[in-house]
Parts: sequence; C-alpha cells; structure tokens
Amino acid sequence: MKKNRDFEFKKAQIEIFVKAEYAKKFRRSARISIRKRQKFMDEMTRKIGKKFGKDVLCLVDFSKGGFTTLVSPAHTESTDLGKLYNSFTHPQVCYTSHCIDRFSQRTENEENCIIKLDAYMNDALLTFGENEGHLACPTGVFAYGVDGGRLIVKTYINFELLSEEQILKFYGPGTATMLPEECLAEDESQTDFMLCEEYSDQPDKPQD
Repeated sequence: MKKNRDFEFKKAQIEIFVKAEYAKKFRRSARISIRKRQKFMDEMTRKIGKKFGKDVLCLVDFSKGGFTTLVSPAHTESTDLGKLYNSFTHPQVCYTSHCIDRFSQRTENEENCIIKLDAYMNDALLTFGENEGHLACPTGVFAYGVDGGRLIVKTYINFELLSEEQILKFYGPGTATMLPEECLAEDESQTDFMLCEEYSDQPDKPQD
C-alpha cells in the first residue's frame, strides 16, 4: 500500500511540473506542430529524468490544446544481484541498478535511462549468441547473464573504452553489428581489419 501512495505522490508532482512547463511553452488554444511536440517531449524526458528519477515513463496528450500525463515507473524487484529494473519494451530484459548508473555516466545521459537503454537494446539483441555474455550495438557493449529465462543486463561499456582486441572481437568479421560511422575508413589502406560479405552479389566467373 505504501508503494501505491509513493507512486501517486510522484505522479501528482510530475503532473504539476509538466503543467507548469506546458504553460510556459504554449498558449492553451494554439495548434502545436509535430516538431514542437517532439521538442517538448525531449525536454520533458530530460528534465523529469533528472528531477524525479530515471525509471519514469511520462506521456503527454496534446489533443484539443490540453494534455494529461501518464506516469509509469519501471517495475523493480530486489534480488541477489541488487535492484532490477524491467525494460519498458522488452518483456524478458531487466537492467541492474549498476547498469543504469554506468550507462548514465558513460553516455552523459540525465534522461530516462530505461527508455534510452531499450532503444540501444533493439540493436544489441540482434547479436545474441555471437559472444556469450555480451551484446554489441553501434555505441558500445552490454554484459549480461541469463537467470530464470530472463536476460539480466549487468553493465554497459561505451565504444571509446573498448580495447583493440575487444573491438575486433565484438565488431570484427563474423558479427552482425554495424560499427559506429566514425570508425569506418574510406580507404582500405587505413583499415585495421576488413568486413567481408558472406555471399558475393555476382556469381564466380567460370574458369577457362
């Protein structure tokens, strides 16, 4: 019951905060463009994450010049691994509090970390099975474990912290992950390693 009261208190506080920010930005009867809505939501995600916590999902309804907020803190549980935060969009994925802290620090991200983590995880899950215990996305690598059918994401290491051996391991030949654009060379002579297509677009030329 205490948890519900805490949630209702936080929800009321966020609604007051969003209402005040909304009043600063828009006239009540004004039509609000998609671009302005996106900009406002980006600002709210950042400010709410910093002020109220990085496990809150806040949605704003701009219809008819008004709005309502829906606040949904991530479901959490205490385990031997510490506090686990459920993903908003991946039902079998949980993030440790350590992972959230490291992700926030290493991406200099004060926004809602779980929303951002879920976006990165869309790419990372495509590499499941390539390197046991690790998932790679274009910006870095996640360390994970599997417990009771759930994927527990333990930490995040951004690309700049990886050694040359780790880059080759996680992003070299045989992996499905795209390298960050800044790491792609225009000239073959500048490359540390080359990625090869498994199949050629053209059939092999017959031997004479």
